[in-house]
Amino acid sequence: MKRICTLLLAAGLLFGAATGASAIDFNAKGQWLMGFSEGQGSPVDTYRKDGVKTKGSHEDDFQAAQRLRLQLDAVASESLSGTVYFEIGTTQWGQQSSGGALGADANNAIRLKRAYIDWAVPQTDAKVRMGIQGMALPSFTTESQVFNDDVAGITASYQINENVAVTALWARPWNDNFNGDNNKTGKDGLN
Repeated sequence: MKRICTLLLAAGLLFGAATGASAIDFNAKGQWLMGFSEGQGSPVDTYRKDGVKTKGSHEDDFQAAQRLRLQLDAVASESLSGTVYFEIGTTQWGQQSSGGALGADANNAIRLKRAYIDWAVPQTDAKVRMGIQGMALPSFTTESQVFNDDVAGITASYQINENVAVTALWARPWNDNFNGDNNKTGKDGLN
């Protein structure tokens, strides 16, 4: 009897280990933005009344800059994924303080633009996004003038049918009741 139980247990472990395991797929994508421009302000502002050209400030009329946006998606399944989106820059070419001059290795600002988790409620068409994300209220022709920005919050959406969907959102754009005492929680605000 002991041998049969051991044999059944070993067979159960063998068949249990044979089930499919899925890995998380990581996808990286991004944008490398570069821009060039000439001129600043009105051409009339650079001349005096007697027609002599003057320089109103110490700024250069020619601008060259770059910025890098990097997005990393971690996809576990159709029902669960996470995204983190960084923005690095802006680097002004020729400017020592932004890291664009000869031999300049400045610490460019690396900003967390978005970081959220997408998940689907099991057995439904409801989808939830939680974290720092882009939220925008609807608008008829252009971007929403009321609310259109990255913010920490939760968005839930449900597809009723092919033509109708419902979306609800909750955001926390600022915390006005923080008293500066981090001793009750950890330094990062978590217990």
